[in-house]
Parts: sequence; structure tokens; C-alpha cells
Amino acid sequence: MTSTSSPLPSHTLADEKRVTSRLVAALQHEQDLLSGNGDADKIPEIITDKANIVAEMAALADQRHKLLAAAGFTASENGMQSWVGQFGSVEDKQIWEDLFALAQSARELNRLNGLLIGKQMAINQNALNILQGRTNGTFYGPDGQSNLRTSGRPLGIG
Repeated sequence: MTSTSSPLPSHTLADEKRVTSRLVAALQHEQDLLSGNGDADKIPEIITDKANIVAEMAALADQRHKLLAAAGFTASENGMQSWVGQFGSVEDKQIWEDLFALAQSARELNRLNGLLIGKQMAINQNALNILQGRTNGTFYGPDGQSNLRTSGRPLGIG
């Protein structure tokens, strides 16, 4: 099923692991910035870095999928799992395991970062509402009544 004259589906695994490690590092850096540990102005730079890394990951995965298809396997992660099980070296199997673990870490970091972004957006929206004089009753006193008094006019308007 495999040919020694063409690259094996495992040909890209070490590169995929390296690039996925870069993504995990970028997501961790993003999380630090979102948590207030650093210069939040660097977030757009991280977003650009992540997009470039993901594009590189996609290109490597596409190359691996083409090699899998040429070897008669399904062009997917399941196909790679089958190929590694049948033909992969001990090193291939370890790199594939490491790559899978890194991908899981990246997914979880991305999920957590999304929650942090959502939380920050809610905080920003509440602050904007206060500045615009729209509190929607979010500040309550012990009697259950709103204790924030506003003029009903947005800040800075006459």
C-alpha cells in the first residue's frame, strides 16, 4: 500500500507537531493578555499570528491527507490513525500521539480564550451602557430598587 519512492503520510508529522506547538504557545500568550497579564494592545498581533499558524497547519494537514489518499487510506485523521497503526514507526506513533495531545490543548485553550473574550465583551458593554445612561436596572439596592441615579442622558450630551 505504501511506496518507498514517494513520501510517507508521516512525512509532515514533525512539522505539524512543531507548528501546533507554536499555536498552543500563541493561545497561551493570548490567554495571558486577555487575563490582564500584559499589554492588551498586542492582541491584534496574536490574532494575526494565530491565523498564519492555522493556515500553515491546514497546508500541512492537506499534504498529509493527499499522501494518505495516495497510499489508499481515507484522507482524514482516522485514516492517519489507521496508517500509523499499520505502517508507522515507533517515532511516527509517538509524534502522532504528541500531535493529537497538542491539538486537544489548543482546542481547550481556544475555548477558554473565547470565554474570556465573551466575559470582557460583557464587561465592556455594561460599562458602555453606564456611560450612555442605560443601566437596565443592573444596580440594585437592598430594597431591590435601582440605586444608580442617572439623568437619562448619555454622558457628554447636553
